[in-house]
Amino acid sequence: MNSLSLRKLAARTGVAALLSLGLIAGVAGVPATAQSAPPVNYTVMGDSYSAGTGGGAEVLPCLQSPNGYGNAYAAATGKVMLNLACYGAKTEDVQTYQVPLIPTTTKLVTLTVGGNDIGTGDVSAACLAAPESAVCTAALKASLQKLTLLPGKIKLLVKAIKAKVPSAKIAFVGYPRLFEPGNMAQLGYPADQVKTAKLMNGAADLLNTTLAISALSNGARYVPVAWAFAGHGIPSGPAQWIVGPGEANPFVFHPNAAGYVSGYTSALKVFL
Repeated sequence: MNSLSLRKLAARTGVAALLSLGLIAGVAGVPATAQSAPPVNYTVMGDSYSAGTGGGAEVLPCLQSPNGYGNAYAAATGKVMLNLACYGAKTEDVQTYQVPLIPTTTKLVTLTVGGNDIGTGDVSAACLAAPESAVCTAALKASLQKLTLLPGKIKLLVKAIKAKVPSAKIAFVGYPRLFEPGNMAQLGYPADQVKTAKLMNGAADLLNTTLAISALSNGARYVPVAWAFAGHGIPSGPAQWIVGPGEANPFVFHPNAAGYVSGYTSALKVFL
Protein backbone atom coordinates (compact mmCIF):
# COMPACT_ATOMS: atom_id res chain seq x y z
CA MET A 1 0.00 0.00 0.00
CA ASN A 2 1.74 3.17 -1.17
CA SER A 3 0.76 6.83 -0.91
CA LEU A 4 -0.85 6.79 -4.36
CA SER A 5 -3.04 3.83 -3.51
CA LEU A 6 -4.09 5.51 -0.28
CA ARG A 7 -5.17 8.62 -2.16
CA LYS A 8 -7.18 6.44 -4.54
CA LEU A 9 -8.73 4.72 -1.53
CA ALA A 10 -9.73 8.04 -0.02
CA ALA A 11 -11.42 9.07 -3.24
CA ARG A 12 -13.18 5.73 -3.52
CA THR A 13 -14.41 5.97 0.07
CA GLY A 14 -15.93 9.37 -0.64
CA VAL A 15 -17.77 8.03 -3.66
CA ALA A 16 -19.12 5.14 -1.63
CA ALA A 17 -20.41 7.55 1.01
CA LEU A 18 -22.30 9.54 -1.62
CA LEU A 19 -23.68 6.37 -3.16
CA SER A 20 -25.06 5.25 0.18
CA LEU A 21 -27.28 8.32 0.40
CA GLY A 22 -29.34 7.01 -2.47
CA LEU A 23 -29.62 3.53 -1.03
CA ILE A 24 -30.92 4.04 2.49
CA ALA A 25 -34.55 4.53 1.53
CA GLY A 26 -34.35 1.51 -0.76
CA VAL A 27 -34.75 -0.93 2.11
CA ALA A 28 -38.37 0.16 2.44
CA GLY A 29 -38.91 -1.43 -0.96
CA VAL A 30 -38.34 -5.02 0.21
CA PRO A 31 -41.27 -6.84 -1.40
CA ALA A 32 -44.03 -8.11 0.83
CA THR A 33 -43.76 -11.49 -0.91
CA ALA A 34 -40.49 -12.03 0.96
CA GLN A 35 -42.68 -13.24 3.85
CA SER A 36 -44.92 -15.51 1.77
CA ALA A 37 -42.42 -18.41 1.84
CA PRO A 38 -42.02 -20.64 4.96
CA PRO A 39 -42.33 -18.50 8.12
CA VAL A 40 -39.26 -16.38 8.72
CA ASN A 41 -37.68 -17.10 12.09
CA TYR A 42 -34.39 -15.22 11.58
CA THR A 43 -34.07 -11.57 10.51
CA VAL A 44 -30.80 -9.85 9.63
CA MET A 45 -30.70 -6.07 9.96
CA GLY A 46 -28.26 -3.19 9.98
CA ASP A 47 -25.58 -1.82 7.67
CA SER A 48 -23.35 -3.13 4.89
CA TYR A 49 -21.60 -5.67 7.10
CA SER A 50 -24.93 -7.41 7.64
CA ALA A 51 -25.94 -6.87 4.01
CA GLY A 52 -22.86 -8.88 3.06
CA THR A 53 -21.39 -6.08 0.96
CA GLY A 54 -17.96 -7.17 -0.25
CA GLY A 55 -18.92 -10.83 -0.43
CA GLY A 56 -19.57 -10.65 -4.17
CA ALA A 57 -22.62 -10.61 -6.47
CA GLU A 58 -24.08 -7.59 -4.65
CA VAL A 59 -27.50 -6.40 -5.79
CA LEU A 60 -29.26 -3.06 -5.52
CA PRO A 61 -30.85 -1.26 -3.80
CA CYS A 62 -28.94 -2.25 -0.66
CA LEU A 63 -25.84 -4.00 -2.03
CA GLN A 64 -26.76 -7.26 -0.36
CA SER A 65 -24.66 -10.30 -1.20
CA PRO A 66 -25.72 -13.96 -1.13
CA ASN A 67 -22.31 -14.61 0.42
CA GLY A 68 -23.03 -12.59 3.57
CA TYR A 69 -23.07 -14.06 7.05
CA GLY A 70 -26.87 -14.14 7.22
CA ASN A 71 -27.20 -16.68 4.42
CA ALA A 72 -24.33 -18.77 5.74
CA TYR A 73 -25.60 -18.83 9.32
CA ALA A 74 -29.14 -19.62 8.22
CA ALA A 75 -27.91 -22.50 6.08
CA ALA A 76 -25.76 -23.86 8.92
CA THR A 77 -28.57 -23.72 11.48
CA GLY A 78 -31.60 -24.53 9.33
CA LYS A 79 -33.22 -21.14 9.91
CA VAL A 80 -35.48 -19.30 7.47
CA MET A 81 -33.83 -15.92 7.00
CA LEU A 82 -34.92 -12.49 5.78
CA ASN A 83 -32.21 -9.88 5.22
CA LEU A 84 -33.29 -6.25 5.66
CA ALA A 85 -29.77 -4.81 6.02
CA CYS A 86 -28.69 -1.97 3.77
CA TYR A 87 -25.37 -0.41 2.77
CA GLY A 88 -24.83 2.91 4.55
CA ALA A 89 -27.53 2.40 7.18
CA LYS A 90 -27.31 4.20 10.52
CA THR A 91 -29.24 3.37 13.68
CA GLU A 92 -32.01 5.80 12.71
CA ASP A 93 -32.36 4.14 9.30
CA VAL A 94 -32.60 0.69 10.85
CA GLN A 95 -35.27 1.89 13.27
CA THR A 96 -37.26 3.78 10.62
CA TYR A 97 -37.04 1.52 7.58
CA GLN A 98 -36.09 -1.96 8.79
CA VAL A 99 -37.80 -2.54 12.13
CA PRO A 100 -41.33 -2.15 10.67
CA LEU A 101 -40.54 -4.94 8.18
CA ILE A 102 -39.48 -7.54 10.76
CA PRO A 103 -41.78 -10.57 10.40
CA THR A 104 -43.68 -11.26 13.61
CA THR A 105 -42.55 -14.89 13.40
CA THR A 106 -38.91 -13.86 13.95
CA LYS A 107 -37.18 -15.56 16.87
CA LEU A 108 -33.67 -14.21 16.25
CA VAL A 109 -32.43 -10.81 15.09
CA THR A 110 -28.76 -10.16 14.34
CA LEU A 111 -27.43 -6.78 13.27
CA THR A 112 -24.31 -4.71 12.74
CA VAL A 113 -24.82 -0.99 13.19
CA GLY A 114 -22.92 1.99 14.56
CA GLY A 115 -20.02 2.35 12.16
CA ASN A 116 -21.87 4.78 9.92
CA ASP A 117 -23.23 6.67 12.90
CA ILE A 118 -19.75 7.67 14.02
CA GLY A 119 -18.34 8.30 10.54
CA THR A 120 -15.80 5.51 10.23
CA GLY A 121 -15.68 6.08 6.46
CA ASP A 122 -14.73 9.73 6.98
CA VAL A 123 -11.94 8.74 9.36
CA SER A 124 -10.64 6.12 6.92
CA ALA A 125 -10.57 8.57 4.04
CA ALA A 126 -8.93 11.38 6.01
CA CYS A 127 -6.38 9.42 8.00
CA LEU A 128 -5.19 6.96 5.38
CA ALA A 129 -4.78 9.68 2.77
CA ALA A 130 -2.91 12.01 5.14
CA PRO A 131 -1.77 10.34 8.39
CA GLU A 132 -1.10 12.70 11.32
CA SER A 133 -2.65 15.61 9.40
CA ALA A 134 -5.02 18.22 10.81
CA VAL A 135 -7.79 16.73 8.65
CA CYS A 136 -7.21 13.31 10.17
CA THR A 137 -7.21 14.74 13.70
CA ALA A 138 -10.44 16.61 13.06
CA ALA A 139 -12.12 13.50 11.65
CA LEU A 140 -11.08 11.49 14.70
CA LYS A 141 -12.38 14.11 17.12
CA ALA A 142 -15.70 14.28 15.28
CA SER A 143 -15.98 10.50 15.36
CA LEU A 144 -15.33 10.33 19.11
CA GLN A 145 -17.96 12.98 19.74
CA LYS A 146 -20.50 11.00 17.72
CA LEU A 147 -19.55 7.86 19.63
CA THR A 148 -20.84 9.42 22.86
CA LEU A 149 -24.31 9.56 21.30
CA LEU A 150 -24.35 5.91 20.22
CA PRO A 151 -25.49 4.31 23.52
CA GLY A 152 -28.68 6.36 23.49
CA LYS A 153 -29.36 5.40 19.88
CA ILE A 154 -28.81 1.71 20.61
CA LYS A 155 -31.22 1.92 23.55
CA LEU A 156 -33.98 3.32 21.34
CA LEU A 157 -33.30 0.76 18.62
CA VAL A 158 -33.47 -2.19 21.03
CA LYS A 159 -36.73 -0.84 22.44
CA ALA A 160 -38.20 -0.59 18.93
CA ILE A 161 -37.16 -4.14 18.00
CA LYS A 162 -38.59 -5.54 21.23
CA ALA A 163 -41.85 -3.74 20.60
CA LYS A 164 -42.11 -5.41 17.18
CA VAL A 165 -40.96 -8.92 18.19
CA PRO A 166 -41.10 -9.17 22.01
CA SER A 167 -39.98 -12.80 22.22
CA ALA A 168 -37.08 -12.57 19.74
CA LYS A 169 -33.45 -12.87 20.75
CA ILE A 170 -31.55 -9.72 19.69
CA ALA A 171 -27.81 -9.94 19.01
CA PHE A 172 -25.65 -7.01 18.01
CA VAL A 173 -22.58 -8.19 16.10
CA GLY A 174 -19.24 -6.37 16.25
CA TYR A 175 -16.76 -5.19 13.63
CA PRO A 176 -13.34 -6.68 12.82
CA ARG A 177 -10.00 -4.94 13.16
CA LEU A 178 -9.08 -3.99 9.61
CA PHE A 179 -5.27 -4.07 9.73
CA GLU A 180 -2.31 -6.25 10.63
CA PRO A 181 0.24 -3.60 11.70
CA GLY A 182 2.90 -6.23 12.39
CA ASN A 183 2.70 -7.48 8.82
CA MET A 184 2.76 -3.92 7.54
CA ALA A 185 5.97 -3.18 9.42
CA GLN A 186 7.64 -6.37 8.17
CA LEU A 187 6.67 -5.52 4.59
CA GLY A 188 8.24 -2.07 4.82
CA TYR A 189 5.16 0.13 4.99
CA PRO A 190 5.94 3.74 5.99
CA ALA A 191 5.94 4.28 9.75
CA ASP A 192 3.12 6.82 9.60
CA GLN A 193 0.87 4.32 7.82
CA VAL A 194 1.63 1.63 10.39
CA LYS A 195 0.84 4.09 13.16
CA THR A 196 -2.45 5.04 11.52
CA ALA A 197 -3.37 1.37 11.12
CA LYS A 198 -2.84 0.83 14.85
CA LEU A 199 -4.93 3.90 15.58
CA MET A 200 -7.80 2.68 13.42
CA ASN A 201 -7.68 -0.77 15.02
CA GLY A 202 -7.93 0.94 18.38
CA ALA A 203 -10.91 2.94 17.17
CA ALA A 204 -12.61 -0.30 16.13
CA ASP A 205 -12.00 -1.69 19.62
CA LEU A 206 -13.57 1.40 21.16
CA LEU A 207 -16.61 1.14 18.90
CA ASN A 208 -17.01 -2.55 19.70
CA THR A 209 -16.76 -1.90 23.44
CA THR A 210 -19.43 0.78 23.21
CA LEU A 211 -21.69 -1.53 21.23
CA ALA A 212 -21.18 -4.40 23.65
CA ILE A 213 -21.98 -2.34 26.74
CA SER A 214 -24.96 -0.67 25.06
CA ALA A 215 -26.41 -3.98 23.86
CA LEU A 216 -25.96 -5.87 27.11
CA SER A 217 -27.27 -3.03 29.29
CA ASN A 218 -30.50 -2.98 27.27
CA GLY A 219 -31.26 -6.68 27.34
CA ALA A 220 -29.69 -7.64 24.01
CA ARG A 221 -26.71 -9.87 23.26
CA TYR A 222 -23.36 -9.02 21.74
CA VAL A 223 -21.28 -11.21 19.41
CA PRO A 224 -17.59 -10.22 19.11
CA VAL A 225 -15.85 -10.98 15.83
CA ALA A 226 -12.43 -9.31 16.14
CA TRP A 227 -10.96 -12.50 17.61
CA ALA A 228 -12.12 -14.52 14.60
CA PHE A 229 -10.52 -12.06 12.16
CA ALA A 230 -7.17 -11.92 13.99
CA GLY A 231 -4.38 -12.60 11.49
CA HIS A 232 -6.68 -12.02 8.52
CA GLY A 233 -6.64 -8.22 8.22
CA ILE A 234 -4.81 -5.99 5.72
CA PRO A 235 -2.25 -7.23 4.65
CA SER A 236 -2.24 -10.98 5.18
CA GLY A 237 -1.79 -12.45 1.70
CA PRO A 238 -4.00 -15.41 0.75
CA ALA A 239 -5.38 -15.48 4.31
CA GLN A 240 -6.77 -11.94 4.06
CA TRP A 241 -10.48 -11.65 4.86
CA ILE A 242 -10.80 -7.86 4.48
CA VAL A 243 -11.01 -6.20 1.06
CA GLY A 244 -7.90 -4.05 0.63
CA PRO A 245 -6.98 -1.13 -1.63
CA GLY A 246 -6.20 -2.03 -5.22
CA GLU A 247 -8.28 -5.19 -5.35
CA ALA A 248 -10.85 -5.84 -8.05
CA ASN A 249 -13.49 -5.91 -5.33
CA PRO A 250 -14.59 -2.25 -4.97
CA PHE A 251 -15.88 -2.54 -1.40
CA VAL A 252 -12.70 -1.63 0.46
CA PHE A 253 -12.66 -2.29 4.22
CA HIS A 254 -15.51 -4.80 4.05
CA PRO A 255 -15.12 -8.54 4.63
CA ASN A 256 -14.80 -10.70 1.55
CA ALA A 257 -16.74 -13.94 1.16
CA ALA A 258 -14.21 -15.84 3.29
CA GLY A 259 -14.48 -13.21 6.01
CA TYR A 260 -18.24 -13.50 6.21
CA VAL A 261 -18.19 -17.29 6.36
CA SER A 262 -15.04 -18.02 8.36
CA GLY A 263 -15.15 -14.85 10.47
CA TYR A 264 -18.71 -13.72 11.08
CA THR A 265 -20.55 -17.01 10.73
CA SER A 266 -18.02 -18.83 12.90
CA ALA A 267 -18.44 -16.22 15.64
CA LEU A 268 -22.23 -16.49 15.49
CA LYS A 269 -22.00 -20.26 15.92
CA VAL A 270 -19.90 -19.82 19.03
CA PHE A 271 -21.91 -17.10 20.75
CA LEU A 272 -25.52 -17.85 19.76
